[in-house]
Amino acid sequence: MSDSTTPPPDPDDAPATLGGVLRAAGASAPRVLTAPAGSDVPVRGTVIHDPGDRLPDSPGGVLLLVGTDPADPRRLALLGQAAARGFTAVVVKRRGQDIPRFVREAEVQGIAVLAADDDLPWRTVDAVLSSALSGSGGPEFTPAPLGGGELYALADHLAAAVGGATVVEDLAQRVIAYSSVPDVRIDAFRERGILRRRVYDLPELPMQRGQYRRVLASPGVVRFPAIGEELPRAAVAVRAGTLPLGSLWVIEPESGMTEEGLAALAETARLAAPHLLRLITLPEAERRLRRDALLSLLTGSGAVTEEASALLGLRRGSEFRLLALAPPRPVAGHPGPTPSAAAAATLLEHAESELVRQCAAHRPDATVAATGGVLFVLLPQAGALHAGRRFAEAVLTAVRRAVSPDVTAALTRAALDVSEPASLRREAEAVLRAVAEAPAGAPVAMAPDVRHRMLLDRVGDELERDPWLRPAEVAAMLAHDALHGTGYGPSLTAWLDEVGDVAAAAGRLQVHPNTLRHRLRRVRELFGLDLDDPDVRLGAWLELRRAAGPRAR
Repeated sequence: MSDSTTPPPDPDDAPATLGGVLRAAGASAPRVLTAPAGSDVPVRGTVIHDPGDRLPDSPGGVLLLVGTDPADPRRLALLGQAAARGFTAVVVKRRGQDIPRFVREAEVQGIAVLAADDDLPWRTVDAVLSSALSGSGGPEFTPAPLGGGELYALADHLAAAVGGATVVEDLAQRVIAYSSVPDVRIDAFRERGILRRRVYDLPELPMQRGQYRRVLASPGVVRFPAIGEELPRAAVAVRAGTLPLGSLWVIEPESGMTEEGLAALAETARLAAPHLLRLITLPEAERRLRRDALLSLLTGSGAVTEEASALLGLRRGSEFRLLALAPPRPVAGHPGPTPSAAAAATLLEHAESELVRQCAAHRPDATVAATGGVLFVLLPQAGALHAGRRFAEAVLTAVRRAVSPDVTAALTRAALDVSEPASLRREAEAVLRAVAEAPAGAPVAMAPDVRHRMLLDRVGDELERDPWLRPAEVAAMLAHDALHGTGYGPSLTAWLDEVGDVAAAAGRLQVHPNTLRHRLRRVRELFGLDLDDPDVRLGAWLELRRAAGPRAR
């Protein structure tokens, strides 16, 4: 018997697992649609796939199917190809579609399918997974804790260790965090960047853009000598895997950077990656949670829990409103041009993106959700009506400018009860329906503005639902018009619209008043309509309005 033993594998060399990576990615992780081989399968990296490219060999790889429609049967072959080349999982975006065939084929091939949030850019999806993979060696990686001061603490620690002012910047050169350690080396350019929270292109520093390009392209620390009044600097890219998230800069001390200082700079960049990634992904993750909570309240599918109320900013005793926007969309029976279903979906997505941007800039407490072809904005702590209208008009103007001048908007009454969003939704949809034929540029509408139209729409719905309520005499009259080319229906409609004023109605019809009087007598004789009875007149008018379609109402 040999006394030699095989040393145990180094845990640091163990690959991450699919389950470990998804747990590490937290709220921004793609959702598992199927994992036929379980969650302990190895994961070693991500690969972004262009539909026109050949798949590489990638044992343990996660394939990001950018631009691929998983509902397209022609894409099913990708799963077998990915499994054959060693991929552990594929990531798709469903775009609101069910993809049962894609999922079943993945189960046959033994490969996991993950669904990324539609609103999360592919670059961020890649960053989330890459950061979870690269953080500290496989399954032991944990995401950055919630808080907000972690990057400032790292900047302070590095500044104290090196002896120079430190900043963390994102890819747009915004200052995300900076050191506040006293008595470290700093220059006027760094002070200006910290005060403005952004590093701008400066005429006196024409080489600045080139410096950023060098840092982001380099795998390690890059050093820059003093130029004029700018002190020497050292910088390194902050990355999630191979994906750059930003950069870390430190002013060198008078004695220059030591090897320990350079190593500290590189290590701080590694530690900063999950925190910087969290700042990028958290707004999207939080927006997704708020959107889902709002949808559950709008559809009545979820309980009004304290957690949901807190997430949406709904406080007991504080008023809130709903703002609703409707891009142009196909409507059965509407005359005139309307967009196709696909074009309408694209308009809705475009409008939602613009609406999210506007709310992020002006009402970060607002929550945006789309359902039934309508965009809803929950406005907590709505305050005075004029303030709500002012915000609604500003948002509507921005969305019309970005999407279509035919976008319409409705603002609901204020509510106090956190169980009322579903009721407010019905109110908003009724207002939008009433203004569907409003001219381009119409203002934001509220129920009191169009209550009469809402009432007619509701009555019309009842007549559509229960045809036996409709006056048979009116149906016979309209059928006679269609068969014989007569104009009894339009004549009666004009007379009723003008409240019995024969002269005004004849003017609308461009006929002699005696001609109209003759037609009204024939209506009584041929179809038995007693036009002296106010109830009969009302019933006939409602049916004529319904039969004329939405534009007449």
